[in-house]
Amino acid sequence: MPATTDDATRRALQRNLRILPLWWATRWIWLGEAIWVVYLTRERGLTLGEVLLFQAVYSAVVIAGEVPTGMMADRWGRRLSVILGSAVAVGAMAIFGLGHTIPVLLASYAMFSLADALFSGADSAILFALDRDDEFTRWQARELVVGGASMALYTLAGALMVRWVPLEVPFLVSALLSTAGFALAFRLVDPPREGERHSFSRIGVRAAREVLGRRTLLTAALLMALTTATIHTMGITQQPVVLSYGVPVWSLGLFVGSQLAFSALSAAIADRLGRRIGLIAIFLAMPLISALALLGGATGVIWLYPIFILPSLGWNVLWPYVSDYIARRVEDNVRATALSVASVLVHLTSVALLPLFGFAIDRRGLDAGLAIASLGLALTALALFAVWWRAGDHASAAAEAYPVL
Repeated sequence: MPATTDDATRRALQRNLRILPLWWATRWIWLGEAIWVVYLTRERGLTLGEVLLFQAVYSAVVIAGEVPTGMMADRWGRRLSVILGSAVAVGAMAIFGLGHTIPVLLASYAMFSLADALFSGADSAILFALDRDDEFTRWQARELVVGGASMALYTLAGALMVRWVPLEVPFLVSALLSTAGFALAFRLVDPPREGERHSFSRIGVRAAREVLGRRTLLTAALLMALTTATIHTMGITQQPVVLSYGVPVWSLGLFVGSQLAFSALSAAIADRLGRRIGLIAIFLAMPLISALALLGGATGVIWLYPIFILPSLGWNVLWPYVSDYIARRVEDNVRATALSVASVLVHLTSVALLPLFGFAIDRRGLDAGLAIASLGLALTALALFAVWWRAGDHASAAAEAYPVL
């Protein structure tokens, strides 16, 4: 449960609630969401399979940095982790836009993944410490709403820019604008800790034991991992799928922007949807819907585009409930690290699956590759859900997770 705070500290932590939405909107001002695959394939000469391999490299670097950065956040402060992540994100965007060789582009990917790792778990741990843990899923969903809505606007603006400027310019502008998030990170306040502050190594061991040693937490994280692999596959193949409709490059912003706006809407309804249909239905339906939605992109039919982007619903609804499910079941002094351990499982799954999907796409074509990915993900999700269901811990609310005796 959250630590006890005095009035001055509580006011400072309440200020975090005002700053976090602004930071969520500015930490990653990415104008290239609609054009980055086109940029890599047309300007830098990569194949689509190589782009999927790049994404796997991204996930691999996250795996290497996720738990150490979570341990750093638990040991030395969540605010420091957020500040460093914001700075690294700015550098990653600049290098991505300036890079002309595969090693340089891979370096930018490594920096993106390091920033992601530094963010992961740190802001959630700050949020969970505000004596408002009964509203945690609502605030987590609000993060996704703010991020998705702002990203939709950035995406539309970046795609329109390429009508007048070279493809690399939106990435350089992204780096410049994202310095606002770096500045805002300094205004956040670290929450007080509850319980003993463990050594660096002990934090990692305890968090890993909590997540990996409990079947419920492990399978919940793996369900999130499959949904994340699905949305990565949709996101990377989205641009070639849309271009197969015969539309111009500049119009990609309309399609990708609408997908991101749908992500924001999905996040906005996540808390209400979860309360209405319950945790069990969320854990079953969201991974399954996301996986089967990939079939909508395997047809080349523009009217099926709304089906193809349904992973945006699955991921944005599932993530607040998985992170809440794990956060409620671990101690405060290892919470950020436990969430990072779960994130490692998510990225490890992407490392394993995305190269396979890329190989299938390069060998069999885009349509067949998406169909193979869809069916494989759906069957695996059903098997994992069955394991989670049989484990028996289906509580979601704080009162259910920690009953008052």
